Formats: sequence, C-alpha cells, structure tokens
Amino acid sequence: MDPKKAARGLRIGELAKLLGTTTKTLRFYEQIGLLEPVQRNDSAYRLYDEDAVETARLVIGLRHLELTIPELQQLVHDDGVTTRRRRLLALMDERLRRTYLELSLLQGRSDDLAARHAALLATPRDRPPDCVCDALLRPCTCCALAPAKTA
Repeated sequence: MDPKKAARGLRIGELAKLLGTTTKTLRFYEQIGLLEPVQRNDSAYRLYDEDAVETARLVIGLRHLELTIPELQQLVHDDGVTTRRRRLLALMDERLRRTYLELSLLQGRSDDLAARHAALLATPRDRPPDCVCDALLRPCTCCALAPAKTA
C-alpha cells in the first residue's frame, strides 16, 4: 500500500480495487460487523487504515473457503479463548466431515442409478415398449397387463 494513502486511509473504492472485490461487498461486510471503517473524512467517505485493510483481506480470503457469514463472524472476532487457527481448523474439520458424508450419499445414489440404468438396458426386447419394470427393480407386471395378441 502507498505510504501516503496508508497515512490518510484508503477510501472504499481504493480498498475494493486493492482486494479485487466490489464496494457493495465491502459495505455489506461493514453492515454485518465484519469490517469497520476507521474514520470518515470531511466528505463523509469511509477511510480504512492498515488494520482495516488486513481485516478486509482476511474476510475476502476466508470467503474463498465458502464459509458462511456466521462462520466468518466467528473467525474475525477474537473470542479471547481459542486462536483463529484452531477455530478455522474446527470449522474445516466439520466441513470435511459433512462433505465426506455427502459424497457417501451421492456415491450410493450413483450406484443405485447405475444399477437401474443397466437393468433397463437389459430389458428383454419381447416386453411391451413402455415397460420400465426393470428400472424399478421389480418383477415385470406389464406382460400380464398387456392386451393378448390375437392370431
């Protein structure tokens, strides 16, 4: 950061440009208490000092981890008990646990769908054209319901 700008503080547009985000995003973070402008100048522009820039950089970085707003708030604000690293590790452990569970469920769904697909592909050709019993993994009842062919 330019030392002259650091001395007077960065305006919100300058901070947004520095961090590759938008002023709208920074205003939102301010609104929910993740970011606070240090002061306002005579024209009422928000001014951010080095600490605010580092906090904004932290928030933007943590958002890349797809953390929720409450999780961000938990990490940005010092709880006085646990280090930020430990809190982030705990959040990531939980996120990994949930992701592995979701992957297991998706794998089960994928296996089931693949089995039903293979069963439908293997449907005998003499079945009625609308028969999907094999995809439902049940004995075919379509043949019993099909009208009898007359000779």
